[in-house]
Amino acid sequence: MAHPNPNCKPDCFGCKASSISFAPSAMTTRSIAGAMKATEKQQEKDLPAYKRMRQEGLQPKGTKGAARIEQGAQTKFEVTSGQIIDDQSTLKAALSEFAPDLA
Repeated sequence: MAHPNPNCKPDCFGCKASSISFAPSAMTTRSIAGAMKATEKQQEKDLPAYKRMRQEGLQPKGTKGAARIEQGAQTKFEVTSGQIIDDQSTLKAALSEFAPDLA
C-alpha cells in the first residue's frame, strides 16, 4: 500500500506500521496452525499405537484413532473394524454375525 504522504520523514510511523506482518502460526485461532498442532499431537500417539498393534499381529483399520482403539478394544473384531463396542450384547451379536473367527 502506498503511503498517503509522499513527503514523509524517515521515522514516519505510517511507513513503519505498513511493514509489520504476522505469521499464521502466531494466530492459532485464525489459521489452520492450531488444527495442525492438534493433529500432530494426536499422530504422536496414534502412530506408535498402530505400530505396536501391527507387531502383535493385529490389523487396525488405520492409523487415525489407533491409540483409542489400542486402549479400549477387547477383541480383534474391534481392532479390525476400528470401533469400540461398549455394550456386550451388541458386541456378541456383531461377532456372531460378521466375524465369528475374530472373537
